[in-house]
Order: sequence, then C-alpha cells, then structure tokens
Amino acid sequence: MRFLLLLFALPALLNAASLHLTISPSTILPNPSLLPPSTHATLTTTGIVLSAPIHRSNGFSFHNISAGSYLCDIYSRDYVFAPLRVDVGEEGQVEVWQTFRGNEWDNKGERVGAGSGVVEVKVVGHKGFYEIREGFSPLNYLKNPMILIGMLGMVMVFGMPYLLENMDPEMKKEFEEQQTKSPLAGGVSAANPLQNFDMAGWMAGQTAKSSSADEGGGSRARRRG
Repeated sequence: MRFLLLLFALPALLNAASLHLTISPSTILPNPSLLPPSTHATLTTTGIVLSAPIHRSNGFSFHNISAGSYLCDIYSRDYVFAPLRVDVGEEGQVEVWQTFRGNEWDNKGERVGAGSGVVEVKVVGHKGFYEIREGFSPLNYLKNPMILIGMLGMVMVFGMPYLLENMDPEMKKEFEEQQTKSPLAGGVSAANPLQNFDMAGWMAGQTAKSSSADEGGGSRARRRG
C-alpha cells in the first residue's frame, strides 16, 4: 500500500521545482555575512506561503515548489531587497522576473534567472529608523530673511556716511536740498489739521461746550454794548 502511494506521488516529486537565491556583496551591503539570522525569504501565492531562512552561504533555498506564480520577498531588519516574480511550470521549469509593487501582475520586468541555477537578489537600500541631526553651519543664518534685513540696515547705517563723504560736491548739495524738502526730514511743512484733533475731547462733547460758550460770550458782549 505504501509502495502504491509512493508510486503515485513519484511524478509530482519529479516535477517539483527548486529555487536558490543568493546575496552578492554590493556598495550598499559590502558584507552580506553581517545580516542578522532573522533574515528570511518567502514565496507567496493564493493560499500558499513558503518560507526559507538565510544560510551560511548568504542565500535562500526553496524545495518542492509546486506549479504556479509566486511573489518572492526578502525580509531583513536593516536592508530592503527588490521583490521578484517566480513562475514555476507544470514540468518544474522555473523563471524569475523583476516585479514592481503597485503595478499589474502581468507587468513583468527584466528576467533575472531561469532553470535550476542560482538567482542573485538585489539590495535596494538601507533602512533608516532615526533622523540624522544636521551639523551647525553659520551659513544657515543667511537663509533667514530677518537676518538679511538686519544686515542690509547695518550696511545702510555704516555705509551711507562713507558714500556721502566721497560724493561729488554738487551732487552732495543737491542731495541735501532734497532731504530738507522731504517731509520725513523734519523740515517746515504745511500743518496737518488732523494732528491737533482731540479724539477723546470730541467723544466727550467738549467741542459742543466750547461752541456754546463762545455763543454765550458773544451774546453778553452784545448786551453790554
């Protein structure tokens, strides 16, 4: 009975495929041997999840893979790896393609492996859990508009006397005349009636009282006359 079961299972075992992945040194990951033991790879399809831990040769091995289309992911604590698409045929042939997250499953990338050979996986980047604090730089102060306005004011205060001393006499005389004519220079200008307006007195009714007092004084003068 066991012999018959083994005989029926023999074609399935012969058609079962294997997949071997390896991590080669790169500029991002110079020494793959420093990866933690928790690093593992998975093959995922509908209702099936296969997992393989990392071995000493810096790779992963899957055996007895049934026919179907799988998504290969490599999980690591410190690094990010590019996902792969693994297609296994009915006769055990294996094809590995690049795939892209967020796109349709039929959108295949470049083929990176086929047959029973070793497929090299690609390291995309390094995971960063902490924000690197920027160093102190005096040039950062120049990016502040308030600092720029203050520096411009200092240039005007300390630079204008030097420019006036080296100015042509005629131009200097003309500049002084324009300054004296300017209302901002404190020169003689027409009086502004709004400057002598008493808002508090107007709101208290003092204007009406003063006008009534003036009218009373005028009537008294008329009576005396």
